[in-house]
Amino acid sequence: MSTTATTPTVATSGKLDTTKTPDLMKSSRSKTPDKEKTETSMRVTFLLTPAIMSVSKKLKTKREKQLQKLKAISIDNKLENRLTMKDLAKLQKAFMTEGDGYDNKLALYRDMFCEALSILLDKGTREEYGELFDKIDVAKEGTVDWDKFASHMLLEFYERDDRVKSTQVPQWKDLKMLQSPHKDIVQRVQYLKSSNRYVSISKEGTVGIWGPDLKLSRSFRIATDSCKARDLWVTHFVALQNINKIAVAFTSKEIAIYDMGNKLEFNCQYKVQGMEFTPLCLDYWYNPKDANEAILCWGDVGGYVNCLFFNSANIALFERPPAPAGEKQEPCLNVNLQDVGNETLFKNETYTRHEAHRKEWVRQVKYAHYLECFISCSTTSTNSMVIGWMEKKTGSVTKDQGTTKKIQRISSFNISQGVSTFDYNQHLNIIATAGVNHHVCLWNPHIVSKPNGVLRGHMASVIQVQFIKSRGQLISFSKDKVLRIWDVQLQVCIQRLAGMFPKGPEVVSTLFFDEEKDRSGMERNKMLITFNYQITLMEMKTENRDKIMSHEKPVTSAIYNSVYNQVISVCQAGTMIVWMIDTGQKVKQFNNTHSNAEVTCLAQDPTETKLFTGSTDGTVKVWDFNGHCFHTLECAGGQPADIGQILNLKRSVVVVGWTKQITVFPTASFKDFHVQPAEWKGGKEHSEDILCCAFTGPNHLATGSYDGEIVIWNTNSEHMSRRLNQRSRRLMVKSRQKSFMQARKESASSQRPVSKTSQKSGKSQTSGADDTNEFGLAVAKLIFLETRKGNSAGGGANMISGGGNGWIRFWNTAHTRLIGEFVAHQQSGSVLMATDKKNRYMATGDVDGLIKVWDITEYCVQAADDIITTSPPQKCQFQAHSDMINTLEMCERNERVLIISASSDCSVAMYDVLGNLIGIFGQEDHWKIEPYDPAEEFIEEVESEEEIEESKEQEAEEEEEEEDWEPDEEAVTDPEHHRINTWNKTLLGKHYQELRVKKRERKQPSTIPDLPYLHWERTGHAPAGPYSSLDTQVIQDFEPPKKPNMSYTESVSTTSNLPKLPNLVDTLKQPVPEKEIFPKYILDFEAKMKDYHRRQLSQGNSSNAPGIMGLKGKLGAGMAKSSLQSIGLQLGKQMLNTSTPKPAKSVKSMKVKSISRRTSVVSTEASQAY
Repeated sequence: MSTTATTPTVATSGKLDTTKTPDLMKSSRSKTPDKEKTETSMRVTFLLTPAIMSVSKKLKTKREKQLQKLKAISIDNKLENRLTMKDLAKLQKAFMTEGDGYDNKLALYRDMFCEALSILLDKGTREEYGELFDKIDVAKEGTVDWDKFASHMLLEFYERDDRVKSTQVPQWKDLKMLQSPHKDIVQRVQYLKSSNRYVSISKEGTVGIWGPDLKLSRSFRIATDSCKARDLWVTHFVALQNINKIAVAFTSKEIAIYDMGNKLEFNCQYKVQGMEFTPLCLDYWYNPKDANEAILCWGDVGGYVNCLFFNSANIALFERPPAPAGEKQEPCLNVNLQDVGNETLFKNETYTRHEAHRKEWVRQVKYAHYLECFISCSTTSTNSMVIGWMEKKTGSVTKDQGTTKKIQRISSFNISQGVSTFDYNQHLNIIATAGVNHHVCLWNPHIVSKPNGVLRGHMASVIQVQFIKSRGQLISFSKDKVLRIWDVQLQVCIQRLAGMFPKGPEVVSTLFFDEEKDRSGMERNKMLITFNYQITLMEMKTENRDKIMSHEKPVTSAIYNSVYNQVISVCQAGTMIVWMIDTGQKVKQFNNTHSNAEVTCLAQDPTETKLFTGSTDGTVKVWDFNGHCFHTLECAGGQPADIGQILNLKRSVVVVGWTKQITVFPTASFKDFHVQPAEWKGGKEHSEDILCCAFTGPNHLATGSYDGEIVIWNTNSEHMSRRLNQRSRRLMVKSRQKSFMQARKESASSQRPVSKTSQKSGKSQTSGADDTNEFGLAVAKLIFLETRKGNSAGGGANMISGGGNGWIRFWNTAHTRLIGEFVAHQQSGSVLMATDKKNRYMATGDVDGLIKVWDITEYCVQAADDIITTSPPQKCQFQAHSDMINTLEMCERNERVLIISASSDCSVAMYDVLGNLIGIFGQEDHWKIEPYDPAEEFIEEVESEEEIEESKEQEAEEEEEEEDWEPDEEAVTDPEHHRINTWNKTLLGKHYQELRVKKRERKQPSTIPDLPYLHWERTGHAPAGPYSSLDTQVIQDFEPPKKPNMSYTESVSTTSNLPKLPNLVDTLKQPVPEKEIFPKYILDFEAKMKDYHRRQLSQGNSSNAPGIMGLKGKLGAGMAKSSLQSIGLQLGKQMLNTSTPKPAKSVKSMKVKSISRRTSVVSTEASQAY
């Protein structure tokens, strides 16, 4: 049971089955609720460690906020669907602790349950946990234990699986038209379980017997003696499954019962006559527990529902009266309804009827054993559907009870415009009705006022409805040939099928869906729909939920790119995906490469940097690996064409598949986006459409057609050079004509001898063609063996062809000879093949998904006188796919030869040549391709074989010992005093004794006399512990440690021996003089400033103190006004006027306008010094 689902689930109403309440704890009822809550909280606290409690309290608010957001985003995601296996294991472990619940396990109240789940899990909020508790506690007992929780989860999983199955849209195979022997309207088709056959009967009385594969086995016509065949119609028939008979209703007011046990004859055993009205519809039911109990019911044109109850159906439906003396028993017994129930004639049968539809035709009748009632319908607005209820009885109908079988009450359903057809589902207890009002109504059998639901969607009268019981779905078919499939619980249409059924005027149709299982346990899922005399078949595709799909649609082609080590695949829908071959990871995906057209083939250029895709719209598109389309090749002039293969040559692109000639595009014309084809000079050499082609250097092109003919072309001249037609249809017809004429000549002259060589040649010419069908000669694939180019001149095979009926043929193109042929796949419609680069292995695949690997290293290497018909050694075979294989590709990676296959089952798989599965592209787990060593596997096989042989030898020895056993002489001579020694005389004793000898000898602990603490009383030492026996020594003396002096002054004085650092002025060096660094005008300006300061200082020294103070004030004011910017401006002006310098004027201006930074500093130092 899987906990994940790929189909979206739909939230249910939350109703649960009340039968799932488990047993409750007995001891919990005697305790008070407060005490129980206290003990439960203690148990929950015991489950949770303090670390978890602390972490949970911190993260509680944050977690609830996040989960509230999550809940707001996905409301339909139920809590039960979010629980994983690990979460369930945690809960089980928590619930399995001791408690007062069922089986002494833990049981929690609502608050404790919410608290425990909020701590143990991180999947929801307390509100969700409370809702889960309410769902589990259906009986409102207040507690939940593990049994209740597990029961609820199982029901949820079952319900979810049912929902997934019911909402799953069935996939159908293509519609097939069956070979019909009927000439009039087919009244019904039904399946016979006992003989595993299908039966169809038409209005004129033609019976068709169909095999399990729905192939017509035989047909015949039935009639009665009551009236002429031209006046007789068959109205309906029903199969009597438990006795292998069918009951047929005729317009002659009789029902004939035929035996289906005899395959050669179709004998009529009984005829039920004496009816008041003509029977229109039949139904039959038998008790699976008692095959003798059965009911045959029918509805007639008078509105009556008639019932025949059988008590000994398996023995005989009706008792045959004894034949008169001397006369033979008549094969057919005529039974009159008035005589049924008579104790002298038919005492094991009971007949009853009730008027259900008041002189209206009964369109359909059915017996529902689950309700013990008869359901019938008519096309009137009143009494449209009537249910006749019988009395409730258990067991089989006995002789005494047979006369009391009566209808006790009737329920009438009044539906506007009446009911044409209906069906009853026992599991859902729902009746589905349909009629001319275009609606399908769902009814509860016990409620006649209104239906439970109405399914709207049909635009015409609905003529057939049938339940798919295993899926919970309903099929409805309308008069406008539209088929709809409904989900009954959701009451929505999940599939609509139209446009595929036979077109034409108004027809009468019947529908039969066979969902029973065959003898192998597989569901047949076949739907048969009749259109007058035609019978169509629609088979449902087998569904595998665990199936891995690479694409959503069937994969048409897959190729390997050795430049990027990637696999490129494309499906019918035009989705192209790029995969990594080493891991299987998807790299890129391009959708709708050809819009709505179906993509048929894929190829790449010789440089493996461009991709070519062909489709049914007659175009080929050129792509790069980024999804950019460069060119569109118009192959069919804008008309639709089924392109079969694209082949890239050196200077051109060849396209074949839909015509009898080759379409070529020179690469020099790839200038515009739309490219038109060039003319192939060789013209048309094939009489049928070309299906495939292959190229080999330097200039040989081979093409194979539908009629089996192979033509070799010269690509330089574009003309035909050779023709291989040994297995073509034209030559086969000629050979058959020659063989016929030769047979006539031999019959005329029987004495004429025939040589052996002519006999052999005749056999070889007709081999492989005797049982060919229309597609048996078609060439579907051509491959040149590049490593055998040198063998072609010597007569060996250098080309392989494969096609219809599973034939593989080896050709020599140099001598136009067929070297060898064999059937690779028996009973296969077509076969494809691929070879590796070294041409050692050949892989073949058929329409059933089977792949075989052949070793062709030594096959057809040399020429032979006769055609080789033996097959090469087969290396392995494996079932790679479940549907037809469309392409095969072989490549080599990491010293392993790999096979890449694309199939119609929507998957691309990769195997090695030994049949080991590497992986399927699209699976979750990635793979790694490692070198494969078959020696290791061989060693393991040898070891396993040796172990098996040893075990067999041991068994043989034991058997011999048992055979050689003889009783002791003492037991024979003196049995009274003889005692058997079980250790020496029995096999069990000997075996046990050998095991005891092999065991390690058990040693007892011995005494240690040297330890004083064990013998202190004898030695006189003081009783000491075991540590006194240790060898210890006296601790040596050591000087006490000195206390460190933490005083700062002493430490500085003690550490005064450090060397004195030199002055900074002494360390400075001036390697370059100032005169070489600064220009002359700067040095002159500095000298003048120094002279000016010197004079100012000299004047200051001669003046008094007030003068000095005035000087300080002037200098301070000058310092405030001076700035580095003003000095820089002056310097810049002097640099511009260097040609006519005026030092006096500049000095004067400097005195007035600004004072340099050096002057201010020097004057300040002078004032401070003073």
